[in-house]
Amino acid sequence: MVKKKRFILPLLAICTVVISACAAQTSKKDEQEKEKSMVTISEQVEKSCISCHAVDEKGKLERIGYIRKTPEGWSQTIARMERLHGLSVTEEEREQLIMDLSRERGLAPEETEKLQYWLANKPSYLEANPENEHVANACISCHASGRFEAQRRTEQEWKNLKDFHLVMYPSIYLNHRHTDWPKEADKAIAYLAKKYGEDSKVWNEWKNEEYNVNGKWKVVGFQGTKGFYIGESEFKKEDKGYSEKKNIRFLNGDVREEFNGNVRMYTGYMLRSQYLQGENKVKGTYSVTSDNQIKGDWSLKDDLGITAEETYYKVQTEKPEVVHLEPLSWKKGEVNEITMYGMNLSQLKKEDLSLPKGVELVSITDQSDEQLRAVIKVDEKAKIGKVTFKGENAIIHGDAVIFDQTDYIKIEPGYGVSRIGDEGPMNKMSTQYVAYVYSNGKDGKKGTKDDLNLGPVQADWSLGTYPEKNATRDDRPYIGNIDKNGLYTPNIEGVNKDRAFVQENVGSATVIAKVEIDGKSFIAKSHHIATVPDYDNNIH
Repeated sequence: MVKKKRFILPLLAICTVVISACAAQTSKKDEQEKEKSMVTISEQVEKSCISCHAVDEKGKLERIGYIRKTPEGWSQTIARMERLHGLSVTEEEREQLIMDLSRERGLAPEETEKLQYWLANKPSYLEANPENEHVANACISCHASGRFEAQRRTEQEWKNLKDFHLVMYPSIYLNHRHTDWPKEADKAIAYLAKKYGEDSKVWNEWKNEEYNVNGKWKVVGFQGTKGFYIGESEFKKEDKGYSEKKNIRFLNGDVREEFNGNVRMYTGYMLRSQYLQGENKVKGTYSVTSDNQIKGDWSLKDDLGITAEETYYKVQTEKPEVVHLEPLSWKKGEVNEITMYGMNLSQLKKEDLSLPKGVELVSITDQSDEQLRAVIKVDEKAKIGKVTFKGENAIIHGDAVIFDQTDYIKIEPGYGVSRIGDEGPMNKMSTQYVAYVYSNGKDGKKGTKDDLNLGPVQADWSLGTYPEKNATRDDRPYIGNIDKNGLYTPNIEGVNKDRAFVQENVGSATVIAKVEIDGKSFIAKSHHIATVPDYDNNIH
């Protein structure tokens, strides 16, 4: 017993030391983890946020540390804090808050690549139906999918969002009386927490990374109603972002435009531009991509419906690089004259390009560094579909399309919405309609997945009643007009004394595009609605 006792005592002593050491080690580890997770976002966040959002037991700022958002999302949050909770910040402080929060609590490139339409606030964009029925029932009746897809939250934060809705919008019960909204919301939360959770491998890998866009770029853009354009841009690094000067030239009519402005980079890859284009104020929403390109949209501040899509390519001097082809579609059994736009094209040789079987580059003419003309012969036996250029000594962007015949045209957007305005504080919002030519593809059937978009085409535009037959009224004299290029401009807001029941200038029309191609006539139609200004979008 004595031996045992003698043995136990030292053992207890050793265990005590080990346990104490382990406890000390664990405590130190906890402290390190806490320090590691401690949100020390910035001086501005501490100054503006910490009085309400304390540091919790995990070392994170309450609420803020469990949510990630885009710059637009943080901007909306800050606006809500000002409106509801008395936050007072200057414009400079607001901008610093958005910058800091986006850097520390932002979204990775992979998390926003499908949300460009939402971030750019593109009008008349038709989202796909949500894959989850509970999200459809609980959220979509009020929100577009982009609103919740552009944020990440822990499960508790998604639950907090439900509570926020019940407190701020108690009428949600009545608005959703066709269903049991709290139960539907709980099921939607389970889905959102799993699909759009706060913890993310891609975010952990991306955080603290940043692209450098300093230097010269080639630009290719498309503006509905005006067509494709090419241009040059130069970014110069400044204290708070970049300055940018951009010149573009439309391929149809040689009209030139110049954009000058400031660009801020958020989260290391999201570019937000404020331009002056003549007397117009223009905002740009872009992202730098992993393949050394910049992609995005610009739109007029005073009319979000006037917009264009753009892709930037970094200027290099090593290889010929084709950034745009005109036209994009080539007919089988014909000789097609095309123009290539890009950089270093004076170095391009026929043997640099590898084309698919049945497609032959016959000649290159009018060659300069920026563009060249080429003759492409497409054999009758060539396969229809997309054609990808290849070449070890050249870089080719984009695909061409081989087609056998033109089968139909289609209008985009298929359902257009314009907004009346310009008489009060709200601006009008126009709609740019574009007619695209299509071929039925390999299966010869219209409206299937293999249909080929052959590119935009100039059309004769007009408006009909909606519906075209048996319309109970004709809204066309009051709601606006469409010009020869497909630009629909709505009327002013306010009551119209010339209209029955003194209505506002809202209503519906059928947009009609007519095209003649190779002696054949094609017609396409779209439904247009002229409605009230988007007050909600400006508030939130």
